[in-house]
Amino acid sequence: MAVSKIIIMQQKIQELKAMGLTKTEILRDYEVHEKVPPSWPTLAKYYNMEEEPSGTEAFPFAKDKVFDKEPYKTTIIEILGRNNKKLKMSSIFDVLIEKYIESGEAEELPGNAQTLRNFVHYLRATDQVPEAAINKRTYDIVEEMPAGKQILVDFGEQKIEDGITIHFICLVLRCSRFLFVSVQDHKFNSPEACLAIYLCFKRIGGRVEQLVIDQDSVFIYQEKYGEIIETQTFRDFLREQELTLYVCRKSDPESKGPVLLSA
Repeated sequence: MAVSKIIIMQQKIQELKAMGLTKTEILRDYEVHEKVPPSWPTLAKYYNMEEEPSGTEAFPFAKDKVFDKEPYKTTIIEILGRNNKKLKMSSIFDVLIEKYIESGEAEELPGNAQTLRNFVHYLRATDQVPEAAINKRTYDIVEEMPAGKQILVDFGEQKIEDGITIHFICLVLRCSRFLFVSVQDHKFNSPEACLAIYLCFKRIGGRVEQLVIDQDSVFIYQEKYGEIIETQTFRDFLREQELTLYVCRKSDPESKGPVLLSA
């Protein structure tokens, strides 16, 4: 192996180590991005080195940091900041080509793909790449409902032996977590779902005040300008049983249950 390749390998292993990667993780990184990964003894040797090679001859930063100038550095950091570690290095290189070469702003990039890879490792190792913003949902634990207030209704299916699929409707009392399940060999329609809810009421010896449901076609005909329109059978059932509805937002099952979205 040429001396320059050895130095680059030492540099890369040390930079990945500085990023907190273990030997196994570094080897996997090589297997993904490089044609020939280092052997385990070689990897362990460079990983356990006290410090990176120093000096311009042993550690050619000048070559590896040719992208450390504007406008390339800012662009690279912006790309990494938006995508963090999920973006492939080849994609970053393609973006630079499109932004600066194909636009005519520059005749050529200051380095090749490997040089860019080394520079990106350097940026990450020196904490110059901001963490990508993660949009997480915010949840609030709502107060428990009093007994008899709400029951949660949901549908499901399960394949069993011989390729048979069973369909079921589940009803869970919010307060006691009592579970009622009705099963059949085909999908529930509106009358069958209403009957299952009625049988649940008979089983618990009373009715709840409110049903919590998804916007399932068994119950809901459509949502128009925020107004929920129930199927005729379900609407008649609600009136007969004197029930109110809590309908989850469309395609948002996480808005149903003891833990509800606050925003």
